[in-house]
Amino acid sequence: GNFDLVGNNMPVFFIQDAVKFPDLIHAVKPEPDNEMPQAASAHDTFWDFISQLPESAHMIMWAMSDRALPRSYRMMEGFGVHTFRLVNSEGIACFIKFHWKPLLGVHSVAWDEAQNISGKDPDFHRRDLWDAIEAGAFPEWELGVQIVPEEDEFKFEFDLLDPTKLIPEELVPVQRIGKMTLNRNPDNFFSETEQVAFHVGHVVPGIDFTNDPLLQGRLFSYTDTQLIRLGGPNFHEIPINRPVVPVHNNQRDGYMRQTINRGKTSYGPNGIAANDPKQAKASEGGFVSYNERIDARKIRARSRSFFDHFSQARLFFNSQSDAEKNHIIDALSFELGKVKGVEIRSRMLALLAQIDKGLAAEIAFALGLHIPEIP
Repeated sequence: GNFDLVGNNMPVFFIQDAVKFPDLIHAVKPEPDNEMPQAASAHDTFWDFISQLPESAHMIMWAMSDRALPRSYRMMEGFGVHTFRLVNSEGIACFIKFHWKPLLGVHSVAWDEAQNISGKDPDFHRRDLWDAIEAGAFPEWELGVQIVPEEDEFKFEFDLLDPTKLIPEELVPVQRIGKMTLNRNPDNFFSETEQVAFHVGHVVPGIDFTNDPLLQGRLFSYTDTQLIRLGGPNFHEIPINRPVVPVHNNQRDGYMRQTINRGKTSYGPNGIAANDPKQAKASEGGFVSYNERIDARKIRARSRSFFDHFSQARLFFNSQSDAEKNHIIDALSFELGKVKGVEIRSRMLALLAQIDKGLAAEIAFALGLHIPEIP
């Protein structure tokens, strides 16, 4: 089958739990009364939401930094974001985070450069990638992994299953294990790109999921999205999504069905067709979920290990050069300068002060406001 590593160009995300994802999307979209602004976060509803969601602090630091303005897709890191499991043939597991490291290095553009580029050529990044591949300058990324033994799950000051946290590479170095090369462009954009149905639930034997609450929500939402976006339950049979090795199961019919099945049985167990097809055993290469021991109460609440929202946001800000810090300050000053609600701006300043008081002071000065008292 296919293994889809559906990640991001930043190692963390805004929310810890998938239940908040619809609210995040509603907040960042154009405001529903006037459908403005288009494709931008500099407006009241987004920052009203973020200012009351301290778990987003780390992601906001990344999103307002130079990492949000890549010089090229060829110079952009990739991250699996979530913590997954690797499981060997003996059923022994470890935790893993996936990384893509560009061989060209990580490079960004400045804010004024980004404005100039987007105004003159909105297809700049797409064109850059296409032209490089056409010229034979094939972009490459090394696949890296951070591996944590199961017995070390609780040795960190953060929760490994919190998608708003990363594992510092000083604590767990990234091991390079492979390479991806893009060596040809699509022949048809719609057929080979628009119809791609990446799915976080598409894994292969040896890779399994964890109880990361955002990951668990994505396992459902990606199926739900593709059902609607691609017109039916058989999106996996569209040629660009079809596994190289044929799949035999009891699925039948439905819109977009490509396979023409023969025979009368489409259920199991069955005696008519000698119980064929049946699920393959692990010894035959079949997928078997990890046998995780759980001894806990299942409740609708966040673990206390998810409560530290500012340590890694502060660590990221302090890791930046003076110029990079100024870019974060300028970006936040611009974004919050577009927010009309003074209460929203003040609430956001209070949140930023918990990351770094100097950061909050610079933005407060730019906005002509005072930093409110933190209770």
